[in-house]
Amino acid sequence: MIKTLFTSISLLMITCAGFAQKYVPQIKAGTVFNYTAYARNAGQRVPASFTLVSLTPPVQLKWAIPGFGNGMYEISAKGVQSGTKMAIKEPGMDPVTKLKDDETMAFLSKDTFNSLVNNKTFTLNKQTFNVVADTSATPYKINDKEADVFYAITSNGKTKIWVLNNPGFPLICKMEGGPYGIDLNLENIQ
Repeated sequence: MIKTLFTSISLLMITCAGFAQKYVPQIKAGTVFNYTAYARNAGQRVPASFTLVSLTPPVQLKWAIPGFGNGMYEISAKGVQSGTKMAIKEPGMDPVTKLKDDETMAFLSKDTFNSLVNNKTFTLNKQTFNVVADTSATPYKINDKEADVFYAITSNGKTKIWVLNNPGFPLICKMEGGPYGIDLNLENIQ
């Protein structure tokens, strides 16, 4: 009887722990991030994919936009560590677009992520964000699974961001009211 009770309690605890955990996809070289970028001023949606070529600095992200082309973004070690801007711009004409030392692409720098986790506030593109509870009716999902993300908003409420809770690669999953009139939404990860 005690053995049966112990087994039942153990199974219940394992089941509850399984339900409590949110999805954090494994990110490694070869991972593909499929986004939709929305240009608010033009009312145009554009699919874009980024393939993580190298996770060690300089981080390399291969990009592809149907009908526009493809190339490579390169993020320096300094950008990976302490960048405070996310580059939202068309790539250069060179096969590799090297970002400035204060820029990242599609993810937060380590220092910015640490500020998000430890202080519940961070600065990105000269905007200060505060981490708050996401009160939307449906949780943020990646690949149809509830994702472990931080939700943050600027004090004026105009810009909102969802960041994957992954210190190794804090991916920007969604941005509304983003700089340069561009919103981003991660559609899936492969």
